[in-house]
Amino acid sequence: MSDITVSCKAGKFFGIKKNNINLFHGIPYAKNLTKETQWLPPERLNSEISLQAINKGFSAPQTIYKESFLTDPSMPDESIDCLSLNIASKDVSANMPVMIWIHGGAYITGSSNSVVYDLDYLPLHEIVMGTINYRLGPFGFLKLDEVTNGQSKSTGNEGLMDQQLAIDWVKENIDEFGGNPENITLFGESAGAWSVALQSSVSPDGNLFSKAICQSGGMNAFFNIDRGNRWGELFIKTAHERGFKINDLYNLDHEQITKIASQMKHTMITDGVWLSPEVGFAPIADGNFLPLDPIKDFKDSSIRLIIGTTSDEYRLWSEFEPYYLNLDKENFYKRLEKIFKKDTIKKIADIYLGDLGDNQEGNKYKHALSNLMTDWTFGMHALDLLEQHQNKSYGYFFNEPSPLLDGKLGAYHASELPYVFGSANKKIFKDFCSEYSDEISNFFQFSWSQFAKTGSPSSHLMDWEVYENNSSITYINSAPKIKTFKNKDRIKLLNEFKLNF
Repeated sequence: MSDITVSCKAGKFFGIKKNNINLFHGIPYAKNLTKETQWLPPERLNSEISLQAINKGFSAPQTIYKESFLTDPSMPDESIDCLSLNIASKDVSANMPVMIWIHGGAYITGSSNSVVYDLDYLPLHEIVMGTINYRLGPFGFLKLDEVTNGQSKSTGNEGLMDQQLAIDWVKENIDEFGGNPENITLFGESAGAWSVALQSSVSPDGNLFSKAICQSGGMNAFFNIDRGNRWGELFIKTAHERGFKINDLYNLDHEQITKIASQMKHTMITDGVWLSPEVGFAPIADGNFLPLDPIKDFKDSSIRLIIGTTSDEYRLWSEFEPYYLNLDKENFYKRLEKIFKKDTIKKIADIYLGDLGDNQEGNKYKHALSNLMTDWTFGMHALDLLEQHQNKSYGYFFNEPSPLLDGKLGAYHASELPYVFGSANKKIFKDFCSEYSDEISNFFQFSWSQFAKTGSPSSHLMDWEVYENNSSITYINSAPKIKTFKNKDRIKLLNEFKLNF
């Protein structure tokens, strides 16, 4: 027996009420995927359905390289039939702003059903919330159409197409869940933020959504056609080495296919463009679904934007990976040689070594490269969008350190998520979060919800400043304040001195 029933264009959905929130889980937004269709664009459901929407749907198949620590034991079982979404609403008869969350995970892992994004206890602040699943890894972001001479129709953008269809489903049906279809905000973190930015370029006129929040991600994470084809060729080569041909792919289950993908030797992504070994799958700027120059299409769009990073993004990797732990002077400079023009390397090195100060403990080359990679992988692309989208964007910098490992991780990649989703006080996250978790959570939630309502994150807690030439952004911690973006100049140098990739 359900606690709440909603009838909409897509059908009738029976949800549950928990902690004063109406919850609807596992709603399909596309036709079921099968072995025959798992490589193809998603298809709309063409008939109404009736569903007990009380169980979370399947997670997308996860492609995890053996050295990865991105796994999340809280996620439900994997299946290629994963195109579903979840909705939370306090009042299904209202007309509230809508926020749609796109999860991260380097395009290879993650799920909207993760405990990190639990909607059961989310303080909604007069917002209707949706979270979506989409295809990952080889099913969502592998271009095979050209390298197989049309035997496979996979374009490499199926994951983005899934997201777009889910957004469209929400726009068509959310009014019956208490949401305003004309006031939708898209937000996400890491690969989710990349996706939000790219969706903004696909729909720059704001027809599907009018506001976007990019947490630790810009418009950098995509391949051009050539690079997409090279990655597809590597996948085919890896499959062949394991005794599989193209036609075999339609008879293999998702576990066999993700295993092939996880065994790809991803050396082609260590040349300075992709400096995390976890990232190998990405959307394709093909000029069809995704524009050839996504940032150009976004520059003049009407979409309002919040974008920012954490202060120590790359410590999530540099504090664990052997390469960083044992980094010496010689290899520090060798790494810089892969990224920057030869005559600029000393200047870059001096800046990042000098910025450490005299009190930095441990390996100074590890810390300097970690800070550089934070700027290179995340800060540079956030700044690009802020500069491109002046007067319509707000910047932030999250710098509340985590108590983990005696504070060695700082404000690492994804460390803001428990605050954003109000789960910082849960037992599972208490060791990850600051003693000021209530204050920080309130700040994030009021700012994000105000942005969804009005297009400005300003609330009774703080008046945010639109990003302009003065470079003012909001530093988010236990005592948030507006400050000049202190890393702006050194980040601009990275952009100026980089090699032409």
